[in-house]
Amino acid sequence: MAEEKKKGYPKIAQANWFGLRDKLKQRVPGEMSASYVASAMGMAEGSARANVVSPLKALGIVSEDSKPTELAYDWRDDSKYPEVCEKIIESIYPQELQDLFHTPDAQLSDVTSWFMRDAKVGEPAAKMFATTYIMLLQKTPQAAKDVTKPKAAKPKADSPKKAATTKKKEPESKPKPSDAPNSNPADAGKAHGFSPRLHIDVQVHISPESSPEQIDKIFESMAKHLKDFKS
Repeated sequence: MAEEKKKGYPKIAQANWFGLRDKLKQRVPGEMSASYVASAMGMAEGSARANVVSPLKALGIVSEDSKPTELAYDWRDDSKYPEVCEKIIESIYPQELQDLFHTPDAQLSDVTSWFMRDAKVGEPAAKMFATTYIMLLQKTPQAAKDVTKPKAAKPKADSPKKAATTKKKEPESKPKPSDAPNSNPADAGKAHGFSPRLHIDVQVHISPESSPEQIDKIFESMAKHLKDFKS
């Protein structure tokens, strides 16, 4: 049994697909040659031939003699764009693929896997086949452009371990008055919930030669000063 040949499917970059479509909106050329595409798209002629002209021929936009087809005129018309995409899908792609993936929300990974099995190619080539197919499924230019935009990643929640490390540092407790250097003993007593008592010893030296009246005056004066101090 002869070895089964690899199947080929068209693959074209979205920038080339819509970039050339915009050029045709301005004016449809008499011939869509590699030279025309290279000049219009600002690329090398060899790249234009392989990556644009060749797939457009497979898609039916360009004829074998590099002339724009009737489909090319409808392709540049926004109102007819969905119909063009449907015609291309029905004329090129197997019914199995159409039955499996026929909505704009088809997953790229699933379609890529199908092309890998059917076309017997590696993942990079299959992914390009799938990207082109999904672009056609969108049916509108804006939808096709939106579906290929990278989606912003959702912020991940911090793990408990990371959250613990980023927890706000608690303020350090202030030292107790009794621990503070040069602290006042009276203030320390207040901090522990009691009031200190002051005890004063007074020594009085009276000359033996003092008269009783002088002694009375001394004690009278002391009593007065101690009373003022106590108050």
